[in-house]
Amino acid sequence: GINAEYGNMEEKSAKLLVRNVPFETTQSDLRNLFGAFGDVKHIRLPKKLAGTGKHRGFAFVEYSSQAEARVAFESTGDSTHLYGRRLVVEWAKEDATVEQMMSKTAEVFGEQPAVVKKKKSKKIEDIL
Repeated sequence: GINAEYGNMEEKSAKLLVRNVPFETTQSDLRNLFGAFGDVKHIRLPKKLAGTGKHRGFAFVEYSSQAEARVAFESTGDSTHLYGRRLVVEWAKEDATVEQMMSKTAEVFGEQPAVVKKKKSKKIEDIL
């Protein structure tokens, strides 16, 4: 059946996380690119600070079905470029926050995020 064919696909959502998005990218650019792989239900391009108009360098692309998201995920791979930058496409975790995505993007690309808000401080026992 479908589960055997796609393995543990039921654990995946219909939402993808796209990192390393060039700052000149618009929602329309993403819709055009990812719409080629299926019916895009929603695109979210989180903004930096209110009034600056700039986004944070990542986006969430949600498809109408897991199958469409899987096609997009497999089709984009490591070779999809937008405005000269290589996009990094991953499965989005449903509970991922903007701060977590900024931190992860910074780790992968060696960039310092503009603002990182810590939710809670680490205990000494966790560090040692």
